[in-house]
Amino acid sequence: MNQLSRSLLPFTALLIPAITFGQGGTSDCGGAIALCGGVYTEDTAPLTSGNVFEYTGACNAGNESASIWYVFTVQESGDLNFIIDPAVDADDYDWGLFNISNGGCAGINAQNGTSPEVSCNSYGSFITNGPTGISTAEGGTGNSNGPGDLNGPAFNADLPVVAGETYALVVMNWSNSPDGYTIDFGNSTASLFDSTTPAIVEVTADCVNQTLHVAFSEPVLTATLTPPDLVIQAPDGTLIPVSSIIQDEPGVPAQAGFTLNLSASIQTAGEYVLTVTSVAGNIEDVCGNAVVETTFPFLLETPLQYEMEVFTACNGSNGRVEISNIRGGTLPVTFSIPGAPFQNGVASGLGTGNYLFTLSDAAGCVLSETITIPDHLLDLSVPSPLDSLSCSETAVTIDGATVNPVQTVDYQWTLLSPTGTVIGTEPTLTVTAAGPYTLTVTEPITGCSDQATVFVGTSSNSDLDLSGMVLPNTITPNGDGKNDVWRPYLPTLPELDLSPFFDTFELVVMDRWGQEQYRSTGSRYWSPRDIVEGTYYYIIDLKAECGTVFERRTTGAITVLR
Repeated sequence: MNQLSRSLLPFTALLIPAITFGQGGTSDCGGAIALCGGVYTEDTAPLTSGNVFEYTGACNAGNESASIWYVFTVQESGDLNFIIDPAVDADDYDWGLFNISNGGCAGINAQNGTSPEVSCNSYGSFITNGPTGISTAEGGTGNSNGPGDLNGPAFNADLPVVAGETYALVVMNWSNSPDGYTIDFGNSTASLFDSTTPAIVEVTADCVNQTLHVAFSEPVLTATLTPPDLVIQAPDGTLIPVSSIIQDEPGVPAQAGFTLNLSASIQTAGEYVLTVTSVAGNIEDVCGNAVVETTFPFLLETPLQYEMEVFTACNGSNGRVEISNIRGGTLPVTFSIPGAPFQNGVASGLGTGNYLFTLSDAAGCVLSETITIPDHLLDLSVPSPLDSLSCSETAVTIDGATVNPVQTVDYQWTLLSPTGTVIGTEPTLTVTAAGPYTLTVTEPITGCSDQATVFVGTSSNSDLDLSGMVLPNTITPNGDGKNDVWRPYLPTLPELDLSPFFDTFELVVMDRWGQEQYRSTGSRYWSPRDIVEGTYYYIIDLKAECGTVFERRTTGAITVLR
């Protein structure tokens, strides 16, 4: 490169600290050093090309060697002018400049036009080199010169730039010199020096008002932004602290977007105020400009909320989900579970397992959660009764109901025909009429139920023979529970109550003078509680058609003893 007298550098030298702009080392664009304006001095030139091999410009044939990357943002439009002046004039430094406003560092390697190359120079010789850069005043022409001393000059023409544009500059140490260089932007008419204080430009809430995304007007140093630096004031003056902060780009030292996590969802709509404090030190941009005690008002709407009730599946099926009390957000609101359409807020017929529930409103707010339909096992079995109803078996007991697995349930017996009336609430049921009986058991917490139906039939067969029936001739109604009641009985079945088998039964008891003492009016027993001791006479007319037809009129005497 051509030599340039250092007397041509009138701008006062200013050393800018090496503040990294992104991830990676300074030999990668992702770890570029932020230039804030003035003069930057590099004491020791690098000897590596970083972790990522990057495109460095057409004049460098795209090759990267012993590189350092820098980044800067134009503050005021004008012409860009800079001079790279080696500490040792014989050292050869080549460079490339890219507009990364739209495509960032990734757009350089992509070569898709999002981060275009705007200037490049690799002019130099093995004998002498010296300063290079962008400077029309130093004889610079064109925007791409080199390689070698046949494709000069060492300077490119001044480059018009616009405020807000961001540029990445790669400088390569082709001489592998241990010495550094100075980069001087002093002759630029464009302003690169950043003296603007970062400001909050936007605060947006998530759907439930529990996270707030904060956007700054420019990247701020991630390390300077901590929860104590920010506090939110509600319309009623209540202070809402920030519990944690998530970076938009984790690990990047400087960025413009952050998500603030709150300890709870904000339920009340209104105007809130985000205040930047200095409790934990100032929030700063890459050039040291600090945000000090500023406020930013923002509006919050009522958060999108809903209530959900999940109902257990019974024996693996018929679970359901009910959604109610939807509030906040922007109507209309829709919700879904894949494969299970909602009708009137209910998705039914769900088997046990996990489902993704999604709720969306008209403004694009989307809430989702994974729900689990639990399962409840309930199996009922009821054996058919061994007996049938007959004239001698006037009642049948249905028992032996079994619930698996064992659990507490409610019982309900129903006679399906003709009325479906509930006729019992115990595990065992005694019936006197034939027909289908259904037992339903319900687990009271989940509402799961199962049922079984048994049929009680009738039989015309009976081995009851009343021909051997005995009518007692003595009774002792003294209240001792023995022989207190006069009744017919069978010697073979003395405890069997024969009264249900009598189709007709009339008993008349008289004293010795023929005065009537008792006449049956429905009862088929005689319990002489107030009658005096003595002998009484009876006439009994009865008929029974159960089994063998039995009909007779019998007279006799009864002795009452006390």
